[in-house]
Amino acid sequence: SVLKKLSLTDFHLQDFPPKDSPYHNYDEATAALRLIQASAPDIVSMFSIGKSVQGRELWAVRFNTDAKNLDPSQKPGIVFMGAHHAREHLSTEVPLLLAQWLVENRHREDVLKLLNSRDITIIPMVNPDGVEYDIATGKYRWQRKNMRPNPNGTYGVDLNRNYGYQWGTGGSSKNQNSDVYMGPSPFSEPESQAVRNFCETHKNLTILLSYHTFSELILYPWGHTYSSIPNTEDLAAFTAMAKKMAGMTGYKPEQSSDLYIASGDTTDWAYGALGIFAFTFELTPSSILKGGFYPGTDVIQSTFQKNIPPALYLIDLADNPRRAISTAF
Repeated sequence: SVLKKLSLTDFHLQDFPPKDSPYHNYDEATAALRLIQASAPDIVSMFSIGKSVQGRELWAVRFNTDAKNLDPSQKPGIVFMGAHHAREHLSTEVPLLLAQWLVENRHREDVLKLLNSRDITIIPMVNPDGVEYDIATGKYRWQRKNMRPNPNGTYGVDLNRNYGYQWGTGGSSKNQNSDVYMGPSPFSEPESQAVRNFCETHKNLTILLSYHTFSELILYPWGHTYSSIPNTEDLAAFTAMAKKMAGMTGYKPEQSSDLYIASGDTTDWAYGALGIFAFTFELTPSSILKGGFYPGTDVIQSTFQKNIPPALYLIDLADNPRRAISTAF
């Protein structure tokens, strides 16, 4: 397994608490992506979609048999993302393991078919500055936001309240101290700008999945309002896809606002602005009592294994997400 070739002694510490050392910090995640790319250079390219506030590259790996890096592709596209929120470290591990798994299983018939016919991009750590801050002392700091210096002396904008669609219309805050501080303006942050620019310039993208923790939920738009998506065909596709993936994972499918109102989030923007079928997965555990944001290492492999089938399902549907309606059961 390419991810397991890395030793903590290869990288500078402070770091995750020792008991959680299997989780990847920024340097380890970067090195893991390099190994994945090097192990399958014919189909995997590695590139940055932009830089964080503190200048870290936002690394991506792309699986495509005939397009590399940021080049356009005619193949149906899907993007997986993790760690918009710093303390949600499991949301980095799942997409990172997905990239590894696709390489290791590339010759399996069903996987080979998808790799030959789809354009798959994986961005495991959208908020590297926040991740590094969360673990910098060897004890978790419960950091959620990025590391933007705010005028009042605090740090951080909630990247998942900073997207432009219906920005600031509820479930976010103008208070710089708040964990859901939406920033001074839509797309004020280089991290959300990088995701925006990537999605806008890749017209072939039809599906987006943003991993978060925790609660074991499959969420689809809208988040900014309790109203349903007005396009009835799209709503039927979203609900069919969510129900199908709930059957695979045991997670609960629901409209995002059924959890709570949140505006300026990634999935509302992706669908509302670009028409991309976008989901948020709230990964394990189901509650704060079972570990919350810091559930330990035992859940990494089991959570990932549970999330392989929905990932393959979405990759397959990228040619036509509305096809989920006719294949629902």
